[in-house]
Amino acid sequence: MNLSLRAKFLILSAVVQALVVALLIGNSLRLMNKAVSSNADRVAHEYAVNLNLTLSPYAASGRLGELRSYWQEMLAEPADSFLRYIVIVDARGNIILEAGQRPFSLPAALRKTSTDGSKGVRTVAEDMVLHARAPLLLKENQVGTLYFGLSTRDLVMAREEVLRQGGIIAALGFAIALLLFFAFTRGVGLRLQALTAQSEKLAHGHYGEQLPAHGGDELEVVTNSLNTMSAALRERIDQVEESQRRLQESEERFRTLFDMTPLPLAVSDREGYMIGANQALLQTFGLRLEQLIGKRSDEINFWFVPEERERIWNIYRERGTVQGEIATVHMHDGSAGSVAIWSSSLTLDGQRAIIWALLDLTEEMKAKQALKELNVSLESRVRERSADLSNALDTLKRTQHDLIASEKMASLGSLVAGIAHELNTPIGNSLLASTALSDRVHDFQAVVEQGSLKRSALTHHLEEVDMACGLISNSLQKAADLISSFKQIAVDQTNDQRRRFKLQTVLLDTTATYTPRLRRSNCAASVDVPPELELESYPGSLYQVFNNLINNALVHGFEGRDKGHISITARDAGEQQVEIVFRDDGIGMPEEVQRRVFDPFFTTKMGSGGTGLGMNIVYNIVTGVMGGRIAVESAPGQGTTIRMVVLCCSPQRES
Repeated sequence: MNLSLRAKFLILSAVVQALVVALLIGNSLRLMNKAVSSNADRVAHEYAVNLNLTLSPYAASGRLGELRSYWQEMLAEPADSFLRYIVIVDARGNIILEAGQRPFSLPAALRKTSTDGSKGVRTVAEDMVLHARAPLLLKENQVGTLYFGLSTRDLVMAREEVLRQGGIIAALGFAIALLLFFAFTRGVGLRLQALTAQSEKLAHGHYGEQLPAHGGDELEVVTNSLNTMSAALRERIDQVEESQRRLQESEERFRTLFDMTPLPLAVSDREGYMIGANQALLQTFGLRLEQLIGKRSDEINFWFVPEERERIWNIYRERGTVQGEIATVHMHDGSAGSVAIWSSSLTLDGQRAIIWALLDLTEEMKAKQALKELNVSLESRVRERSADLSNALDTLKRTQHDLIASEKMASLGSLVAGIAHELNTPIGNSLLASTALSDRVHDFQAVVEQGSLKRSALTHHLEEVDMACGLISNSLQKAADLISSFKQIAVDQTNDQRRRFKLQTVLLDTTATYTPRLRRSNCAASVDVPPELELESYPGSLYQVFNNLINNALVHGFEGRDKGHISITARDAGEQQVEIVFRDDGIGMPEEVQRRVFDPFFTTKMGSGGTGLGMNIVYNIVTGVMGGRIAVESAPGQGTTIRMVVLCCSPQRES
């Protein structure tokens, strides 16, 4: 028989309470009996003492018979005394005195001789009478025995009353406890029924309802846990449903993509039996789906060479995948075609499967073969044309070298023309001063010959001579400086020997040679270079760089301008490098010109004397000869800045 938890709890509580009540009643009865027995023994001792005191005078004198009528009268009414009978026997067991309602036979326990040697009072309780035995001194010092009985009805009745009341109280307590347990288990049962109902709802998929949690006990904890589990299950089921929905969508997308992809695809199990194929595969190889499903590829007309399948499968078994292996197969028209095969493992409906991708390379292989044949025929053509191109390249290099040399000579010629024009002024001034001085000397000689020389005339003549000499000296010194600068630049330009030089000196000499052109163009030039900066490089190449930069500025930068300014600055950039900045405030360059400014033969003055090699020569000298780098910063109307970073010690170059 299956009992509910509530019934089991009630039965268990009833059994426990019954045991407790039984133990309480048994213990109370034991204590009561003990109390009654000890109280009866005490009363018996008191009665024995009193009777001994009362009977001793008569017993010692042998006059106990005189008391028979007294004791008969005294014990005739039981309600007057607790004493029920009295019997006195001598040492031989003969009854000397007997009164009251003596039992037919005294208890055997009293009649037995004491084994412990006790001479005191002995008691035995039977039938609500406490039988007692005590020694009594008779005449002639004989020891007799006094038997008497005391009523214990009141004690027994009191004990029974106590037991009855205790039983009633225990029964009431037992009933109340059962009622309390019933009420408690009823509440617990209702809450458990609610939990059971909620669990059944959860089992049927109803997760929205929450149980009220109260009581502050373990059931509240269980309720909260059940509510939490319900919410968690709802959330988890929502996630699972969402995942299933996404999985279904993903499967639908996979099926759609699988079937619509232009790449031939097939799916087989681990043994090679076909599970599915897309439209591209069926169309490419001229097959029908029912021909493939449940069959292996060697069971249909697919492989052009039967051994190809075993080779592909051996590769798959060894590597676990196939990556672009080329195989020969039958195409839809029955011809032999080449395909590249890839494979990948996947799980399909809980089973391991393989997806195969086939790329048709037939046309590509044919094109490669045709290309190979074409390459063979082209190689001979290339060899023939290579010889022609090599000759053309040599011619182009010679032409470029001639153009660069021509550019250098053109700049040198421009320099010579400028120097010649610049020397005209100091030499002309010197010639004019010397001619005037000669005329003054002739006049002075005539005055001396006439003898009319005055001191003032002599002083005036000396002043004129001194002024003419100073003018001649200054003019010739300027011419000498120009010639010296030109000589050094010309030597460096023609020889371009590597030497150690001060950068400031080279830049000042360079700008000095361009003074006539700068003056004619109303263009100012400034050089800001620390005098201690030294380079071990090629000054001729450096001169050619700044010759082209200044020339470009005058030709392109200040076109349409009535004045301009050029500045050249330099500083130590550290790590054995020097930064040189050439800046003009001209019209600048658009972005498309900046991108091509260093290209050979690129010029914006084509047909107007421009060769397009100037900035290309600058780039090659800075990056090649001087081992540096160069950059251009410009914008329309914002001028142009050219930054060069060169090594303090240029790389050694071949002669």
